[in-house]
Amino acid sequence: MNKLSSWIETLEKFMAMILIAAMTIIIAVAVVFRYFLGAPIFWASEASIFIMAWITFLGGSLGLKYKSQASVTFLVDRFSDKGKRYFEIVSHIIILVFIGILLYLSYPWLLSVVNLTSSTMRIPMWIPYASVPVGLSFAFIHLLTHLVNLLKIREQGGQTL
Repeated sequence: MNKLSSWIETLEKFMAMILIAAMTIIIAVAVVFRYFLGAPIFWASEASIFIMAWITFLGGSLGLKYKSQASVTFLVDRFSDKGKRYFEIVSHIIILVFIGILLYLSYPWLLSVVNLTSSTMRIPMWIPYASVPVGLSFAFIHLLTHLVNLLKIREQGGQTL
């Protein structure tokens, strides 16, 4: 499970790097064309929005991988180490259920736009819409890996089984 999560992490980093570079170039070129050449690129805005959707879901997944999401811990900090561990297990399960529900709902939603194309670039709409189930699937795998690793750790001393 750790290997799969690490492989997905590498893929996400590569995809995010390419997408951020592409979006930066597209926006910079669009600004030059619009304000200096007087010939706006009509598809730049739509491309930027689609790229941003992909970056958002990939970044959210990486955030779960690195446990870098925002959290309020003033209540959890009052528990013992054992209580914190149980609370973390329960929270992982709740988030996994929520992501599972979103995944279940995202596939029919994705299939509903298979025959549609975008208004300016004329690309199939399943390409930008696929960012949702792909990002959620990656997030699910990362979170499930964290949960499995958390369940493998003994309560005393943090030793693995």
